[in-house]
Amino acid sequence: MDREFEFKQLLRAYRSGIIGETAFEQEMARLEAGGETPSNGAAGGFRAFGRAYKSERAAIVSFIDKARAAEANGAEAFRRWAEVCTTECIRSGLRMVAEREAYHARVFEQRMGDLGAEQRAGATEEGRRFSAILGDPKRADNEKLLHFVRLVGDAEAAVKPIREFAALLCEDLETKEMLRLFAEDECSTVQWVHDACAALNTPATETAPAVASARRARHA
Repeated sequence: MDREFEFKQLLRAYRSGIIGETAFEQEMARLEAGGETPSNGAAGGFRAFGRAYKSERAAIVSFIDKARAAEANGAEAFRRWAEVCTTECIRSGLRMVAEREAYHARVFEQRMGDLGAEQRAGATEEGRRFSAILGDPKRADNEKLLHFVRLVGDAEAAVKPIREFAALLCEDLETKEMLRLFAEDECSTVQWVHDACAALNTPATETAPAVASARRARHA
């Protein structure tokens, strides 16, 4: 790839917020070195998520293995929620999110196989609590939405680490593009939950104007 073109693409990604300052500086250092060193750390190491890995591949395997387990747990959590959901306007949305999480888990599992990597990660204690809360038939749907929003936070902030990690990948372009699409899916899911939460936790007399205002703001 032409270095000038790559620099422009990198600068555009940084200015648009797709990658953070750390990722930008690391990629700039690689370009200044002539683009000959695909790793982003010293002595062949690779840095991501604030820690060092032996290689880019090691970082990828670690991430997608954990993501595989988390997405499988998420699929189960949203499936169970949909089964006990009493709010018709979000029930099919929950089913769609469950399917999205499930296919992420399947694709990550397939990629692990492609890389010849062993699956080691399983559901965490936090993940099991999350699934139990969403699947609890005694909890109201609006309370579950509030729990999710408080736990995950802003959609763009939630997926920023994924986008930054994808931007660091120089050798495994297949995983790079997979993670870019994963981030878009996750952002969409989180934003949908935020919208549903805003609608179902607003007084009835304010719900319609609030939802309309949120939609106008996103499409402005």
